[in-house]
Amino acid sequence: MNRVLKSVKINSVRIDGDTQSRVDIDANWVSGIVDDLKNDIDYDPIEARFDGVHYWLTDGFHRYLANKQIGAKEIKVAYLPGTQFDAQIDSFSANSKHGKPRTRADKQKAVERALAHPQLQDKSNYEIAKICMVSQSFVAAVRDPAKKQKQAENVEKHFKNKGEPKENTSLTSSFNTTPSENTYEDCGPDEAELKANELALQADQDAMYQLLESDDALATAYEEIKRLNHLNGQLEVRINGLMNEKNEAIKLVKKLQKENDKLKAK
Repeated sequence: MNRVLKSVKINSVRIDGDTQSRVDIDANWVSGIVDDLKNDIDYDPIEARFDGVHYWLTDGFHRYLANKQIGAKEIKVAYLPGTQFDAQIDSFSANSKHGKPRTRADKQKAVERALAHPQLQDKSNYEIAKICMVSQSFVAAVRDPAKKQKQAENVEKHFKNKGEPKENTSLTSSFNTTPSENTYEDCGPDEAELKANELALQADQDAMYQLLESDDALATAYEEIKRLNHLNGQLEVRINGLMNEKNEAIKLVKKLQKENDKLKAK
């Protein structure tokens, strides 16, 4: 459904419909917009739901208040038809892609309001996450605080395990194993390894969500970069080890082939 763009009387825009999902209005942010408007800098229209009488503001509270401060009589609104309830639901994802970035507290408030909303109480974590534009793990943590603690412990454990160098025993074992015709068969990952990779992937995804939803994302990103650099070093060592194993395997195959040729010659 496409929004309708229209200039309306600013006093016809309702801001008292419980459609504000931020924890606080940033007065400094409003002042910045006021300065821009006085210098003829354009902003995107505010967004609302129109029920035939009222325009229920869903996205653009800072812009609305800035226009009020400069004494604007009209304001541009991009609206969809809908009720006050529809406006409340729209507000749960407000500023997820533009405007003043939401804090973690803003996202938590939006999720809490969505979980308590009468039209959304039977929705799954996945559906709430889509409505609020956050991750499923974030919704799960808000719905059940015990899961939030568990997620934090899992991520911490995941980072710790990835940061610890593991002893590379495969190269040593390849020299200590007596060669046989089955030595290099069935070298694919077993079920336990696949499961471990799956769990590691999930932990990586949770870590990524925590990074994106962190109030101090830069510091979190820096720590993640350090961890990945360390992991990269470990992988390079492992790759070198595998290359050595490959070369030794080739030598062994050639040796066995020669012995096999000698036996055939006899």
